[in-house]
Amino acid sequence: MKLPKLSTIMERLTPRQLLIVCGVVALLIFLLIYFTLTRLTTEKPQPVPIPVPKQVQVKDVTVVTAKTSIPERTLIKEEMLSVVTMPSNKIPNGAITSTTDLVGRPTRVSISAGETITKQKVFANILDMGLSGRIPPECRAITVGISDVTGVAGFAQPGDYVDVMLVSSQVENNKVVSEMILQNVLLLAINKQVENENKASAQNNANANDKAQNQTGSNQPKVTGKPAMATMALVPEDALKLAAKAQLGQIYLVLRPYRPSNGVSDDTYYSVTKASGKMPVTPPPAGTIPPGEDIENSPTANVQVIRGTTSTVGR
Repeated sequence: MKLPKLSTIMERLTPRQLLIVCGVVALLIFLLIYFTLTRLTTEKPQPVPIPVPKQVQVKDVTVVTAKTSIPERTLIKEEMLSVVTMPSNKIPNGAITSTTDLVGRPTRVSISAGETITKQKVFANILDMGLSGRIPPECRAITVGISDVTGVAGFAQPGDYVDVMLVSSQVENNKVVSEMILQNVLLLAINKQVENENKASAQNNANANDKAQNQTGSNQPKVTGKPAMATMALVPEDALKLAAKAQLGQIYLVLRPYRPSNGVSDDTYYSVTKASGKMPVTPPPAGTIPPGEDIENSPTANVQVIRGTTSTVGR
């Protein structure tokens, strides 16, 4: 059976029937589009939720602060400190948490009252303050000039203990006097003689290796190795004594052993007669007055007086 063509069927439809067919076709297309879009919407992957980080719990930490203002280069005492609690996220780097870690340490900078004390604001040890940190509390530092001979040929080093001897340059009665003026003195430093590097380079052109070893930089001084000054720790009374005695002669350092058998020496004074270098004195001839004698009391004080052809002898 042969089916009629679509055009033949459309020609047989009335306008009303044709309108109904168009409405049905439009409805089907609408439903097809609707269900297609709905399916695409429902199959769209849901976004993965971003995990919210858990809030870090802030802990309170105990730190040390300054109770009062502490000047620079001051030894910290217990009464200068206070302990407070603050959140860990507000603590500066290097904050010190215990007072026992601070007592007895010197400050590097001045610290205001209420300021948190950190490791950067204090010295780790009193020796880190330099020479002043090595001076005993009751002593002062004083410097005297020395040489290779008077400075124990450079073998005396900082930290050693020495005796201080004076050899007087004021010779009396043809005698040279040496005196031990101080004993068991702490040697703080030995300074060296220095010379200009440019001058030293001109003198050392023949020895380039030595020049390279000694050179520390352009126009910088270099150490020659000869001791020039010795700095010692003395109580103020002994410092006054040494300063005055040094004007009378040459100061010598006498290096003490590591563990001397005796603390001090009782024999601290010695003198020796110095040869004068003069010709020996011959006795005066008879009839002359010896040096230093009174002319009235001398038995040889006779005077001969000649008058013309006569002469007389009298006193």
